[in-house]
Amino acid sequence: MRSLKVLGVAALLLTGCWRRPSPAPLPARGPARDSLVQLDMSRGDAVAARGIVEGALALARVDIVYLRAGVPTLYGRDAAKTLLTRSRPAPPAGAAYTWQPLGAELSADHRSAYTYGVVTVATPATPPVIRADRYIAFWEREPQQPWRIVAYAEVGGPAVELQGTPEQTTPPAQSSTGHVADVHNSLKSLDSAFSDLADRSGVAAAFAAYVADQGAVFAGPELVVGPRQMEEYYRLQAAGTSLIWTPVFAGGAASEDLGFTVGNYVATGRGPSGAAVQRFGKYLTVWKRQRGGEWKFVIDGGSATPPRGGG
Repeated sequence: MRSLKVLGVAALLLTGCWRRPSPAPLPARGPARDSLVQLDMSRGDAVAARGIVEGALALARVDIVYLRAGVPTLYGRDAAKTLLTRSRPAPPAGAAYTWQPLGAELSADHRSAYTYGVVTVATPATPPVIRADRYIAFWEREPQQPWRIVAYAEVGGPAVELQGTPEQTTPPAQSSTGHVADVHNSLKSLDSAFSDLADRSGVAAAFAAYVADQGAVFAGPELVVGPRQMEEYYRLQAAGTSLIWTPVFAGGAASEDLGFTVGNYVATGRGPSGAAVQRFGKYLTVWKRQRGGEWKFVIDGGSATPPRGGG
């Protein structure tokens, strides 16, 4: 989410106590959606066979947008590989990774899609150490080609430090034309209007207004679903906190019904002394055009960024 609170979720998930007021159901099953879900779940096998760096990026497109806590947004597979290779702390040796989708949906033309869910990381130890992280992935494929991940967010996971200066943190120029370019521009304008409403009317009102009926936000230990739960959650959690954000990148389906935005947020609240405290971060939001023609978001999540990051 455009994070107001980043909490550990492993214990809650593993004990079955993860509060989810109204589970977001997977859309109606079909061969195309089921194959995407199976592909998403296979990423753990890729890591086991090829290691965390090559395995985690086996399905990444060359121009992937990659979000990880502690560093700015990275653009390109090479930048993501550098992060996984040179980040500290290093990935735990011998860990087993499992991707479990909680939601998935395809665009009308079946060439764009999203998945989101939980990644469990089990590290050999006595007793075993198990961590549960969350993720959002936006996928695309060309005709007769396999699915590839074009945007990926590890939501609220443990922060890392990149050894050396981060590279490729500036959004590339988008070369799309025609209807696809119109979708990109429309989504960034929509996301900006979303932020403006949060600034004017408060976080609770904005999220309730822009979420789809079964849209969800990864919020601390919860998956908050739908307008009513969204308004209730943020009315309590965002009291006394302002939140603004700026979209910097967008992607969208050629069928003009599914897309995503990536941007930076600033949350401002009061510390224990009463002084203003600001926290910085980045986010990935997936949008779907509704039956009436308006866009609503279906999943949103993000992670912290160092104040100097600009990512």
